[in-house]
Formats: sequence, structure tokens, C-alpha cells
Amino acid sequence: MRKILTVLVLVMFLGAAFSAAPGITQVSYNPSPAVPGSTIQVLVQVENTENVAKTNVTVSLDDDYPFKVKSNSEVNVGTLAAHAKTTVPFTVYIDPSAENTTYMLNVRVVTDQDSVGRLVPSSIVISGEEPNLKVVGVSSSKLIPGEEKQISLTVQNVGTSSAYDVVVELQEDRTVTSTGEVVEREILPLGTATKYVGTVLPGDQSSVMIMVSVNREADLKNYTLPVTVSYRTPAGARESTTSYIGFKVSGDVSIDATLKEIVGSAVAGTQNTVTIELFNKGAGKAEFVIASLEADCGTTDGIKEFIGTLEPNDVDSFRSEVTLGKEIATGDCVLGVNIEYQDSDAITKNVTVPVSMMAYSAADGAALMGGGPDIGTIIIVIVVIAVIIWWWKRRKRK
Repeated sequence: MRKILTVLVLVMFLGAAFSAAPGITQVSYNPSPAVPGSTIQVLVQVENTENVAKTNVTVSLDDDYPFKVKSNSEVNVGTLAAHAKTTVPFTVYIDPSAENTTYMLNVRVVTDQDSVGRLVPSSIVISGEEPNLKVVGVSSSKLIPGEEKQISLTVQNVGTSSAYDVVVELQEDRTVTSTGEVVEREILPLGTATKYVGTVLPGDQSSVMIMVSVNREADLKNYTLPVTVSYRTPAGARESTTSYIGFKVSGDVSIDATLKEIVGSAVAGTQNTVTIELFNKGAGKAEFVIASLEADCGTTDGIKEFIGTLEPNDVDSFRSEVTLGKEIATGDCVLGVNIEYQDSDAITKNVTVPVSMMAYSAADGAALMGGGPDIGTIIIVIVVIAVIIWWWKRRKRK
């Protein structure tokens, strides 16, 4: 009997010396279920079920995939009195690539009395919505007829699950008339119209480059093209979504000018009527064209001429009066052709095109207008002189 009592006392002392760490009585998280790419609040309830206090009670979470503990993954709650309990909060981030399944999150508790502590795996259910991919950006939405251009399409996963084996494809957008005729679209991909992306995590974006070509005869207007994005869901099913991107085909306006005709002498101090020819070298249409003239060698009438519309490869002209200065020297007189117009984007622009005109000083002009002996007169004079010399020499011999 005495031996039995001795054993019981030893067991009691050993239990006190090697008492276990407080128990993890409850682990909860919110929101539940967890969603990939989001954060959850994890609450760990720790309870000391023994009659002695526990010191330096430390609660921690393991940073195992797909969990990432934000801020501190280890919290020291200090001393936990006998039969006391406390709740420790953690913020945990769920990796976007996590599958829709149940993962185990390990919770540990250690104390001064038990450095090994307790490890309790807790179930965290992850259930995101299906992936959903959309084209959310295009690098360039303005194209020019006859242009070849590389554009970048940006795809984003707006769902809450990962999308796998993502393929982006610029779709054919043909029009079939009532007679069965197939009308091809004006914007076509060069090379392959399909690009493989791979995996796109929830909320992430990925870009692909596609080369497109615009028909030279394409109408200047807005075009809408469908882009299909296909992908595999976490469950393995193949899904696809279609987004529409808009392009504006518009040509640049390039107006040039040349001197077509001069009515007058172009001499210092004189008034001359000049005809300026305008032509549009660009692929875009210029509307509400207004032209006027200025000169660095004199003055102009300053009248603004309304031209109207200049289509690509179109030509028009206007007249203006130029009065040359009295003191100008012989040389090029630069006429500034001021052109105001609206481009295909309805933006008003102004451009000045220099045009050269040959002008003469008063002295050179007088000589030019007075004229010199013509070739016939010169020949007659030469003949007369020759006859005189011949007659004089003959008379001298006699």
C-alpha cells in the first residue's frame, strides 16, 4: 500500500513538471469558404485546462502553401492562468493559384513549461468562383489604311480561380450578303491570329502581341473586331469568352501647295495676281479648308479663301493679289500659304506651306521690260560692220 501511494505521488509530481501546453479548442476563419487571391481572418482559441498557470504562451501558424501569414505569424500572449482561455487573431493571404479544395493550416502552441508544444492541423476550405477572362486593353486603337501594325491585347482574369492553357484568338468577322457573297473584313491579322498565354491567376493580367494589316481601300470609319479567349478551369472544363475591341481607321492629312500661275511682271512695286494650287497627299480627308496668302517680299490682299473639302489625292486652287515691295532685290520671294482645316478626328489644325516666286528689283525689271536687241538686229549690225570693214580695206589698197 505504501508503495502504491509513493508511485501516485511521483506521477503527480511528474505531471506537474511535464505538464502539456494549453489546448487549441477552436479555429475559425472568415470569410468561409476562402477565396484564392484574398485574405481571411483566422481566430485561434487557446485554453489552459490545467490547475497551474502557463507562462510565455506563444501561438503560431505555419507559412505553408497556399497560406501566407500577414504581419506576424507568431503571437506571444504572455501568461495564461489556470483554466483560462484567450483568442489570438491572424490575417492570412490565400495564394491566387490555390485550387478549389480543402487545405490544412497548422497551428502551434508552446510555453515555457512545454517547448515542444502542440501542433493541430485545421481545415481551411477554399472555393473560388470560376475563372473569367476578358480583354481589358489594347495598345493602339487608331489605324491607317495600308498600314501594318503590331498591337498588344491585354487579358485579365476577373474571376476568383486560376485559368489554365489560356489561348487568345482574333476571330474572323466576315459579312455574308443576302446573295451569299462573303465580304472580308478590312482589318486582318498578319501571320497567326492565335496566341498561347498559359496560366492567368485571379486578378492578374497578361498581354499578347498580334500583327494586323489594314486594307488600303478601307473606309475611314470605326470597326469592331471580336477576340475570343479560351481557357481551362480548375475542374478541367474548357471554357471561352468573347470580347469586342474597337478600332478607328483614319488617315493622316498632308496638304501641300505649289505656285501655279503669275499674272504680272513680278517686279518691285508692282501688283501681281498669283494662283496657288493645293493638293492633299495624305490618306485622310481635310474638311472646312480655308486658305490665305502672305509674302516676305511685300503685302497680300489678306483675303481668306474657303476651299471646302480636300479628299485624298484631291486638288484645288485659289487666287490672291501680291504687291511687291519697292526696294526688294532680285531673287526668290517666299509666299506663305496659310491653311486651316479639320482632320478626320474633327480636330482643327493650321499649317503654313512655303512657296517660292521669282521677283525682280526695279532696275532689273526695267531692263527686263525694256528689252535688248533681238538676234535679227544683232546679225544685221554684224553684217553692216563687216561690209564697212571690207569697203575700207579695199579703198585703202587703191
